[in-house]
Amino acid sequence: MKLLLQQAPRVNRLIRNFSYQDYLLKIAKAEKKRKYCKHNFDHGLTVARIAYAYLLEQDETCLEKEIIYVTALLHDIGRWVEYRTGEDHARASAALAQPLLEESGFNPEEIKTIIKAIAEHSKHSSENLSVLGRSLALADNWARDCRSCKAKDGCYKFTEEMEQIIF
Repeated sequence: MKLLLQQAPRVNRLIRNFSYQDYLLKIAKAEKKRKYCKHNFDHGLTVARIAYAYLLEQDETCLEKEIIYVTALLHDIGRWVEYRTGEDHARASAALAQPLLEESGFNPEEIKTIIKAIAEHSKHSSENLSVLGRSLALADNWARDCRSCKAKDGCYKFTEEMEQIIF
């Protein structure tokens, strides 16, 4: 069986974007002493992989893999804004994502879908969310390895379910 590898040119444009790299650096600096999960590139990539698998299992094949990945990689880029101003990071991330998506080559309809999901990702997954927003909200929680975390007892996001393997 031959493995089919696909390129993701727009996602690769995003991760090479100076502003995107700058936002990740600002988050890293703000979270240097944070004892809870970090909001770095690895977190975004893990969320992307989980959201993609979840959507495949839900038979939601209407979304391109590149859309899912770029949404997950951008969902927390506004964390540094929240740390500085108190503004909700989901809203800040959606605003910061707009020009990055345009520069990466996404079309207006794709951008609208991505921005909506980013803005929704911090809401409870049972609320009336878009398909992509719901998958992002779930994947954002499932991407955390709470079983081995020393800070889980003080974490506002921790639930007993997060220590379980869920199919």
